[in-house]
Amino acid sequence: MKKSIVIHILVIVIAAAAGSMIASTLVNDQSKTCVNRNKTASKAVFGFNKFIADVQWMLFINYCGSIDSIKDQNVDEVYNKLAAILKNDPDFQKAYEIGALMISIKASDKAVELLKQGTDNPRLSTNWKIPFLAGFVMNHNVPKDKLSALVSKIKADSYWFFEAAAKRSSPPEPHVISSLMRAKAEKLLNKKWKENITIVNEKQALLCAWLDEALNATKVRMGVEDLGYSFIASSVKDMNQKILQQAANLKKNYPDNQNILNTIAYMKSNYLKGQNFCDVCLAVYAPGDKFCSSCGHKVIVFGVCADCGAVKKGAHCSACGAPKDEAAAPAKAAETK
Repeated sequence: MKKSIVIHILVIVIAAAAGSMIASTLVNDQSKTCVNRNKTASKAVFGFNKFIADVQWMLFINYCGSIDSIKDQNVDEVYNKLAAILKNDPDFQKAYEIGALMISIKASDKAVELLKQGTDNPRLSTNWKIPFLAGFVMNHNVPKDKLSALVSKIKADSYWFFEAAAKRSSPPEPHVISSLMRAKAEKLLNKKWKENITIVNEKQALLCAWLDEALNATKVRMGVEDLGYSFIASSVKDMNQKILQQAANLKKNYPDNQNILNTIAYMKSNYLKGQNFCDVCLAVYAPGDKFCSSCGHKVIVFGVCADCGAVKKGAHCSACGAPKDEAAAPAKAAETK
């Protein structure tokens, strides 16, 4: 009997030792195959991390229901509960999206850090809401005096987050594109844009940001270079109209600002090259038009027959038969009318 007990004890000890060795090997293998293994809780929970995170989330919701609001007195506790949940389950998308917004007013920097953690998680690489929320909180909630320190700490600014959100949403949501372009404009503000152009206000910065995007997209389509931003241009159907409206408003509000005038001149010679538009309101007009249909000012006539002034529609004038090489000079065409 005693011999049998000794044998059983030896078997248990050997099994425990073998189990420990196997467990160690499995942990190493898991670290190689599971990208979030090093982010999960260090305490052994027998593989029930996600289940525990679910329980913690329900307790978190109950706790939040028991307090009036997130205040300075309880925001650290709320943050610690969220961090514990995400430690057990780094893929818990709702914890990032809902939890971070809950603390975004009283602890905006910690909210952005949590959202950055979710953005960096490769298993959440298709989630565009997490980086978008990070950029939104950074722009609207993080105090200006803390912004540069936060950017240095997490190595990302609002533009970085909005760009990540735009690339992850297919096609990019309109409000994501708008936020991305405004963040890009903010980076251009008060800086030299072109040789004789310095960006002096936010509206000019936004116009320049859109012009950069439009010109880059044009180069991509022409196969000049891969600038990586054509996904935005392809999702904005009215880009030309958007740019022209912004330029017209700038010209109207800042008629004597040389930087603004130089920006519009650059737009005409580079982006709108070959197009005809009113010099006053920048509205595009059609062949044969003598006056702008938008503001009523006189425009330079184009696309008409030099002999009879009719609008040219093909190789020959449909009114008098004049060939295409006798194209109209604007002054002569105006005289025929």
